[in-house]
Amino acid sequence: MSKGPNFAGQYRVVIWGCGTSCAMFAIVNLQTGRVITPEGFYATSTVHFYVEDQKLFPDSQSEDEVFGFRRDSRLLVVVGDLDEDESREGAFYLVLEAEHLRLVHSTMVKKDCERLRNKP
Repeated sequence: MSKGPNFAGQYRVVIWGCGTSCAMFAIVNLQTGRVITPEGFYATSTVHFYVEDQKLFPDSQSEDEVFGFRRDSRLLVVVGDLDEDESREGAFYLVLEAEHLRLVHSTMVKKDCERLRNKP
């Protein structure tokens, strides 16, 4: 909390690891101390998008490549597979409204691993 807000004006997104490529997070209201957690998942696993050393969220306050957010915005983007479930892998766009995170959009990843394995 001593680091100050990094999300939606008066909030701080706090991220911690829960395994090799797993991350969990919560949002803390720095004025009230209330902790907000996402509904429908508890963690995300990292998905790497190799884009020639470019940061996925270049204007993000986050140092973690799985999360995108800014101090002046209520939008939080989570990229990865939710709860380490590959069937729930993609980008998830959440908005902070009335101390709750609401999913407003998701883009699921479509993979064809067999085609990629057999590619010369």
